[in-house]
Amino acid sequence: MKKLLIPILAGMFIVVGGGASYKYFNGPKIKESALTRSIDYKGKATAPSTTFKPKDTVYFSAKGKKLAIKKATVVWYKGEVATKNRFKVEENIEINKSGYFSAKLSAPEGLEEGQYGVTIYSAGKEIMEGMWKFEVKN
Repeated sequence: MKKLLIPILAGMFIVVGGGASYKYFNGPKIKESALTRSIDYKGKATAPSTTFKPKDTVYFSAKGKKLAIKKATVVWYKGEVATKNRFKVEENIEINKSGYFSAKLSAPEGLEEGQYGVTIYSAGKEIMEGMWKFEVKN
């Protein structure tokens, strides 16, 4: 009986481990994310918000799966999230030691009032990992 039990348990371990690995590497690569006015020393959002003032710096913070994603591309949009509305693309943002990606949006003269959006992609990939919308108003 023991001789049969060991191969069965080993087979179950391989199947379960393989399934978990597949899900980790092929599932969503971003675990948490937020738009915020500031980020902490790790890169995590300190005060998540979806409404900002024109003079604010808007930070985008995303926690990635460290083994599944090493670099990301963040794209900023004015208006609807559509290719024609892209105005800033930040490529090859590296994940930091704490597992976060961060990007920021600001303008010396202030951002125009209106609707904005931001998306994140695993660097070199066309599959969007997430999309967030926010508003700039006085």
